[in-house]
Amino acid sequence: MPHTRIAPTMTDESALHRASGDDGLAFRACFGSFATGVTIATCAAENERGTAITINSLTSVSLDPALALFCLESSSGTLASFLRAGHFALNILAEDQQAISNRYARDHNPVEGDFDAPWGSGAPILRGALAVADCVLHDVYGGGDHRILVGQVVETGWRESAKPLLYYRGNYGSIGDSAS
Repeated sequence: MPHTRIAPTMTDESALHRASGDDGLAFRACFGSFATGVTIATCAAENERGTAITINSLTSVSLDPALALFCLESSSGTLASFLRAGHFALNILAEDQQAISNRYARDHNPVEGDFDAPWGSGAPILRGALAVADCVLHDVYGGGDHRILVGQVVETGWRESAKPLLYYRGNYGSIGDSAS
């Protein structure tokens, strides 16, 4: 289906763009309209220094047991590291960590000096993160061109006074004072 517009009900700005679900650019435009937090997933397989990658596909799944998931491209070199490690940390970024997000946005990044000692799972913990979920790998599922990694959360940590780094339509942002 080509891009079409639904007839506006109030003003032209309220009109929706429409496209087929298999239109990749339209798919990205649609889901890019959903503001997300930004997270760095980390792991350290045995005898490896550690790997980190920026993600925004983070979801809490279950409270009992405590489960969280994130997604990685099946073709990612980083995926093999996470599968070998059998654990990961989900480091949710604070609004002042945009440079760190950019640093780890490439595939298969070794951890640098941005990390503190690992917690119980063995995954590197990002210094200054807004929140952290330390996980052991629970399940892996296929999802199109991605793999869905589900982790059982073994420990959490968070800072009350910080605000999150957000990603919306290809740009970083943060929550305004009135929304916090």
